[in-house]
Amino acid sequence: MLLATPLRFARGMFPANWHQLSSIFSRSTANTAWRGGIKLTGHKQLSNQRPIRSLPLAGQIVAVPLQHGRSLAEPCVRIGQRVLKGEVIGRGGTAIVWAHASTSGTVVAIDACHPADGDQPLPAVHIAADGQERWAPPCFPPHPLTVPALAEFALQMGLVGLGGAGFPTGIKLAGTAHPLDMLLINGAECEPFLTCDDRLMQERAADIVAAASLLAKVYGITQVRIGIEPNKPQAMTALRQASVSADRRIEVHALPLRYPAGGQPLLVKSLTGRTLAPGRLPAEIGILVLNVATVYALGRALLHGEPLVSRIVTLSGAVTSPDNIEAPIGLPISTLLAAAQPHGSGDIQVGGPMMGRVLANSAAVVSKTTSGLLARSESLFPPRAATRPCIRCNRCVDVCPMALRPLQLLSACEQENRALLQQEKLTACIECGACSQVCPSNLPLRDSFRHAKRTIWLGVRP
Repeated sequence: MLLATPLRFARGMFPANWHQLSSIFSRSTANTAWRGGIKLTGHKQLSNQRPIRSLPLAGQIVAVPLQHGRSLAEPCVRIGQRVLKGEVIGRGGTAIVWAHASTSGTVVAIDACHPADGDQPLPAVHIAADGQERWAPPCFPPHPLTVPALAEFALQMGLVGLGGAGFPTGIKLAGTAHPLDMLLINGAECEPFLTCDDRLMQERAADIVAAASLLAKVYGITQVRIGIEPNKPQAMTALRQASVSADRRIEVHALPLRYPAGGQPLLVKSLTGRTLAPGRLPAEIGILVLNVATVYALGRALLHGEPLVSRIVTLSGAVTSPDNIEAPIGLPISTLLAAAQPHGSGDIQVGGPMMGRVLANSAAVVSKTTSGLLARSESLFPPRAATRPCIRCNRCVDVCPMALRPLQLLSACEQENRALLQQEKLTACIECGACSQVCPSNLPLRDSFRHAKRTIWLGVRP
């Protein structure tokens, strides 16, 4: 097994002691379903000790985005109109994710907003909250529930993947020519600091199990497996107890305590032993994969008639009050930061430290994929050292969970050579950042791969 990266070479991101920094797993590690990956200091204890809570909204202006990815809903409300929580404020046709008021109040503008984890402003409906949180009448799916009806209902209830990508859940649920025999639920939450899924699983295990059981029934699936890293023992216990009481076909499995255990190909490998080849969808090998928060939101829609109007956001890092807040979609980030009370004036990280990004706009709002806000400090997020020439140590190869050759891939990115990028399997990269984390030369590996996917590979230039 390769030794941990020496302090003087480590790319700054976590406390800089050799025993606290990343432990690198070589490809010879035994008794694991997949190879590579790294161990990271979790910092989970900062925010996972307190129950999920909410914030008062009276007087707040929430700006609910009408667009998710390329899916743009048309506003169906007007300025001055009073709306109820959960009321449709943006609708569309096939493959369009609808938008809903995340609080009761009055529409004060139909303009743009900046989502916390996006690059561009999006069309949005701005609502002045009245503080009463009055719900619109619930909306339930048709009975009996079929796969096509489920998919359409998920779009109309505003459901997207809450694990980070934000892909429309209705499209994923729409069915496939391949028969499905297994439902996998991703509860890994392998990013440091983030604990929103952990608290959700601890506190709402019965709701998650009920939703998973209903999904399995609709698809005729006989096996349901929930994957959780073993650093969440309370969540594992809660889900096991709930599944024993309600549905014994649901199994809770411990994943390898290695980042990025929650990556989709790795989750599939860990829980099923099947290999998800680059470019293939899980449905092609008989599997439906959903994030645990997405399953919970789907259950609220199916069983309670509630659209997706809020999500749990972790507040952590250099803050006085680390917490998990159930935040309405469109809530100003400034409101959450005021509750967390960051120390100093460091940057705010949106999402985890490995795959997230620095908050670019102070006027940004919570989107459906905003999993966390982390106040950065030099002790928790040391500045990145200067880039040096590669020393050919091979550490990036050792930790890559997708068995890629990051240095050769970097060279192809620098050459903007599409044929070479294909040869080096750019599309297989899951952008986990493990290679960048262990590189003693601080090469911008992950950032280069992410940029190449969005420019060279897709032919899009900024």
